[in-house]
Amino acid sequence: MQTISNSPVLDTYIADLRLHDIMNLSHIRPVLCAFHKGELLTGPERRQQYLFFVVSGKVQVYGVDAGGRKIPVNIVGKGALIGDVEFCRSGRSALISEAVTDLKCVGISVSRYRKTLEEDVRFLHFLLKSISDKVYLTETLDGPVVSVEEKLIHYLSEECEDGVLSGVEHAALRLRCSRRQLQRVLSSLCEEGRIVKAGKGKYRLTDDVNIHMRKGT
Repeated sequence: MQTISNSPVLDTYIADLRLHDIMNLSHIRPVLCAFHKGELLTGPERRQQYLFFVVSGKVQVYGVDAGGRKIPVNIVGKGALIGDVEFCRSGRSALISEAVTDLKCVGISVSRYRKTLEEDVRFLHFLLKSISDKVYLTETLDGPVVSVEEKLIHYLSEECEDGVLSGVEHAALRLRCSRRQLQRVLSSLCEEGRIVKAGKGKYRLTDDVNIHMRKGT
């Protein structure tokens, strides 16, 4: 990780992420953090030094089981907060966050500004939402919805922006299935008329299915 304290674009990134809306930065000096593809932002053997707000690039969040197998959780991008759980757990993490592309983040030093952040009600509200979103992701993956088809319909209706799946690889990671498995389900649902293709690598629910989902039927 490379940190840059006085980058001329830092204020632009802060404004673009609307960080002033979610925290009081009057006594905080953020820095620009740059990661190369493959670098880790969080991990079980690392004490978290920064909160990272993603400006550009993608981060894969995953765990590792006792056998060393990777357990995907999600891929996040611009606007995501990395280090929220670690902030609440005094820097320790059970999950790994890895840059899957070159990455730029706005970083805030935890050791220097923890007390200031803990007294900032706006930031604490944002932190609570960020962590609750992660809990929601876990619950929807590990809950009673078991088939890939059911997970996919739920994902399209509840999580995809404008109800459009954009990127099969990302969706497969999110749904914890293989790309091939997801592609089969997508093809099957297209044939049944429950979803339609909306461009290269993009799918959306048909209007009828969307209405039924909203009514809870």
